[in-house]
Amino acid sequence: MIRKQKKSSEIEQLNYDRSQLLLLNDDFYIREAYKSLRTNVMFSLTADSNSHVIMVTSALPSEGKSTTSVNLAISFAEAGKRTLLIDCDMRKPKIARLLRIKHADGLSDLLFNSEKIENCIFRINNTELYILSAGSIPPNPSELLGSDRMQRLIDSMREKFEYIILDMPPVNVVTDAVVASPLTDGALIVARAGMSERNAVLHAMDQLQRANAKILGGVLTRINEGNNSYSYSKEYGYGYGYGKTPETTGATGK
Repeated sequence: MIRKQKKSSEIEQLNYDRSQLLLLNDDFYIREAYKSLRTNVMFSLTADSNSHVIMVTSALPSEGKSTTSVNLAISFAEAGKRTLLIDCDMRKPKIARLLRIKHADGLSDLLFNSEKIENCIFRINNTELYILSAGSIPPNPSELLGSDRMQRLIDSMREKFEYIILDMPPVNVVTDAVVASPLTDGALIVARAGMSERNAVLHAMDQLQRANAKILGGVLTRINEGNNSYSYSKEYGYGYGYGKTPETTGATGK
């Protein structure tokens, strides 16, 4: 009975998350929020490169990072930027399920066999958005993300894409995001109003900063700001009633 309830809850959450995707949702406030996020991210990155790699992560699960990753990637693609979204959560992947992509091969498979690249990267029709799902669940995700093969893959993708978004597992749960931080030009930390704990977020930031990651800012989901359920903060104090805001409609992900 408990398993059935858990399964039903996961399906409901997935359906809700999917309803918040910019590909399916034309809500003005959601679109404007992600345009604002996109603009802030672009200004936060150095202008001396033609390609940027951005990590999106969170302190703990269920704070909205996967939906944020997808929508940020969509927003860049809608601006005409050739964008690649990579599901780097090879423990509990979600991107393929969110976008209903049925590709057997993905990141883990590509790291073991680089010749599979044409079979692994999926393009969303008539857009500049490309998806690399997590692929087969490996026994050693952290080792793969920190490997020379991963470095070579990212280097080769930089030659093909203007923006590369990495959807990473939560920082305080596994070491994957910390290990992969040297691959990136910056990190966004997603927190959920009324759920995320300030100390947990600060601990995640500390872990990333110890790995010399550049923290671009924070994305706060499910915030009660009129109809806008998102907020971006370049200052890392997490204001806007952080930790006190009641849960409202808005995007959420893993």
